[in-house]
Amino acid sequence: MKKLLVSIIFLSLLLMLGACSKTEESRQEESKGESLETRKIDTVMGEVEVPENPERVVVDWDLGHVVALGIEPVGASKTTLDYGLLLKQFVTDRTEEIGQDGQVSYEKVLELNPDLIITWDREQVEEYKKIAPTVVFETQNYDGIHDQLTAMGEILNRQDEAEKWLTDFDERIAKAKEKIEEVIPADATFTIKDAMVVGETAERGGLAAYQVLDLTPQEKVKSELIDKEKNRAEVSWETISDFAGDYIFLITQGEDAKTELPSLWNSLDAVKKGHVVELYVKEYFTGDPISTLLQAEDMAEKISALAKEEK
Repeated sequence: MKKLLVSIIFLSLLLMLGACSKTEESRQEESKGESLETRKIDTVMGEVEVPENPERVVVDWDLGHVVALGIEPVGASKTTLDYGLLLKQFVTDRTEEIGQDGQVSYEKVLELNPDLIITWDREQVEEYKKIAPTVVFETQNYDGIHDQLTAMGEILNRQDEAEKWLTDFDERIAKAKEKIEEVIPADATFTIKDAMVVGETAERGGLAAYQVLDLTPQEKVKSELIDKEKNRAEVSWETISDFAGDYIFLITQGEDAKTELPSLWNSLDAVKKGHVVELYVKEYFTGDPISTLLQAEDMAEKISALAKEEK
């Protein structure tokens, strides 16, 4: 009788353990099902199946586009993290370096266990796809900040966040424009000078100045660079006066690396009048939505301060 009772109790325990095990398996399957929810989007590389709501994103260049939509990537290029200085305030230790731009460590990307990879480089796609769903995002395919961020909103399934961010962007840019219009003549022209003369490129403030703030480029900057869709052009110091506008934005390496300028620099009208605004390269290297917005506001603030000093 005792043996029978023990057998019954033992059998009951086995049945209970089996039920618990099945319940846990069911929960795991449900959780797995939720994490595997996907959708298909159209990209320049064709249709790609991506997570419904990606949470572990790796981006090898366009960090600002992702951060603007409220997602902090788990991985980004060292180049962007080092030179996209205006983005530093929007990332934490969660965002790890995956290598220099164009020299990404696939091992590091794999280690980060991403659920989505966003790249600018078509040649990297096949390797990235072995790790996670991969989308090619090429900013040159879009007409400005609005189209770029709207497209990224589609990729990340954050269309509402994109719309809200762009509304705020428009309001802040309108204020920046007003600040400039209050202090300079309407026909004033501008030039951005790095080691080269900069056009309407996303890098080095060209996008912020000429497209977002609608500043008028110096005539030759427009005809030789912008109209010909050139990002920048080498210009000798002997001919720099041909490209110098009423105001010059001078890209510098910072106080620790003072820019060496030849004597011809001091002969320019803009320099004589004190119409030179220095811009730090690490704040102006990138041209993502966040950087562009902050660059435009910085330009407006510095132009306004320049005008006040003249008074």
